[in-house]
Amino acid sequence: MDKVNNKYAEIEWREDGQPLSRTYDDIYFSSASGLEETRYVFLQQNTLAERWQRLGKDGVFTIAETGFGTGLNFIAAAELWQQTAPESARLHFISVEKFPLRRNDLRRALDLWPQLASLAQSLIDNYPPLLATGVHRLQFGQISLTLIIGEASQALSSLRLQRDSDHQVDAWFLDGFAPAKNPDMWTPELFANMAALSGPGATLATFTCAGLVKRGLRDAGFALRKVPGFAHKREMLCGTLESSQSLETRETPWHLPKEENQLPQTVAVVGAGIASATAARALAERGLRVQVFEQGEEPGSGGSGNDQGILYAKLSPKPGPNGDFNLHALMFAQRYYHSRCPDVSHFSGLLQLAQTERQQQLQDQVATTLAKSDGQFLAEPVDAHTASLLAGVVLPFGGLHFPRAGWIEPKKVCATLLQHPNITLHSNHSVLELHQNPTDWLLKTDRSDVSADAVVLCGANDIRQFAATAPLPLKPIRGQVSKARATEGSSRLKVALCGEGYITPAHCGSQSFGATFKLKETATELRDSEHGENLQTLAGLLPQVAEDFADQTLTGRAALRAATPDYLPLAGPVPDWASIGRTYEALRKNRKQFIPARADYHRGLYVMGGLGSRGFTYAPLTAEVLASWILHDPLPVSATLAKALHPTRFAIRDLGRNRDIS
Repeated sequence: MDKVNNKYAEIEWREDGQPLSRTYDDIYFSSASGLEETRYVFLQQNTLAERWQRLGKDGVFTIAETGFGTGLNFIAAAELWQQTAPESARLHFISVEKFPLRRNDLRRALDLWPQLASLAQSLIDNYPPLLATGVHRLQFGQISLTLIIGEASQALSSLRLQRDSDHQVDAWFLDGFAPAKNPDMWTPELFANMAALSGPGATLATFTCAGLVKRGLRDAGFALRKVPGFAHKREMLCGTLESSQSLETRETPWHLPKEENQLPQTVAVVGAGIASATAARALAERGLRVQVFEQGEEPGSGGSGNDQGILYAKLSPKPGPNGDFNLHALMFAQRYYHSRCPDVSHFSGLLQLAQTERQQQLQDQVATTLAKSDGQFLAEPVDAHTASLLAGVVLPFGGLHFPRAGWIEPKKVCATLLQHPNITLHSNHSVLELHQNPTDWLLKTDRSDVSADAVVLCGANDIRQFAATAPLPLKPIRGQVSKARATEGSSRLKVALCGEGYITPAHCGSQSFGATFKLKETATELRDSEHGENLQTLAGLLPQVAEDFADQTLTGRAALRAATPDYLPLAGPVPDWASIGRTYEALRKNRKQFIPARADYHRGLYVMGGLGSRGFTYAPLTAEVLASWILHDPLPVSATLAKALHPTRFAIRDLGRNRDIS
């Protein structure tokens, strides 16, 4: 997991209902009228209503804010956006916060503004159950909130990929506690990062006229002017970026194409499993026309076609890319399926049981970390007795209870996600060849030829069938799921269980359990021997249920997963492997050497895959990362994590070890 934040805002509630920060001994908003102050200082002085009315129907606007606080600025901006912007336009709102409010404090603060109740409730409903340090992406229709927990300057820096499109902020809300109360935030590094993330002509507004703020903003390239302040405040600052800046870095830009792609209008997505469905949906929701090509008869014909599947992630007590991604992917997926696929998502809870001493030790470490950060909203430890009460069946182990997780109907989830007016599904279409033209791509299928501005390859292990993606180190893993008729005893199960294996609650008279894990096997026929393995694994969780199921003739499915060597997904542009080898050849002798050059990439070609056995947990957030690459959107994860998912990472590691990369 990320370094979990255990420094929540300590709030003192005054007699008039206003929240005051004990850390900074300062109020969060004007006691005269916090909402009117927000509208005057940030919305009016950045002339947002006028700018949004001029946006095209597919326009994109980005606001960045220092100091999320109670979320009042975000909600006020969202309200104005809904009133003035074109319906199909998109708003990105990026906000940083070092000391986030607890959910109950957030609710109490926003209750002061009953006129904003609907938007406030949406924010509260989507508020992350665990506010770990790092990037949290929340979706509200055409509005996305990127909430970054951490110190302001570092938080903003974490979004910078060194790409030209880092310059995307159109307006700044320079908020936060006053410089006299919170001098650590108002630093030259903060102002430099603001300039590095600003687009041409970016505006800013702030309530303060403190000298260090004026000097810092001017040094960073902003032209400033004073205007009357709100209520009793005599003056405030507004400004416009005059000279765009890029901060120097000593990180080799292997992840960036030599030439950034043009924004596409049409995209072809190859495959129709959960990777394809989430990728297509992410792009369609952004206004692109998407064609999806599935070689089977319907969505989810491959590894995503089971009747039931669990939604879980294996949390790690240690920070690092795998633990960080697992944590954020799980929280994002829970919100994602609840909003887009509520009819086929069953989030009645999940128990991750500790069946061995080693598993118990790891869970104890996770529980200790969660306890420091109000983590019970995400997961909490339970003993065997409590686990049995939650599950509705007797369990021999305790574990972690995830109250907002559960199980989904995978095949129906894929079909539901693809039901969008901007998506066209082509079933029974196998893509045989890809050809890059000067301005687009030609896909040769077994039925017709199709062109598109960009292509996303999502077909699990089939990703490697094309020359451009053949070097990707995807490995097939066979998995067989068993399915049994629910019995009187098994029907008592109320939550999904996972440990060495998993079992779902009864649905339509049956239950799924499994699954086997056969590395490098590619056959997909059903095997009685693997039904036996699944029964043996189930016996470790529910011995009587396993015995009852053994008396039946079991059915099920066998399919192939695709995994990477580090078990993180792939999401991003596809490189020209020869160019990578030439450009970064010197890494063979010194893998830490700084090489400022960029290599060639296949223009408009992307990949999303390697989701392994947690595809339904990983796919939604991975698709958001992919969309940010294609459309130059703000990242939904840190730049460090985006590079940890990048398709080129393995080639760079191989060069550093003096190995062949293709």
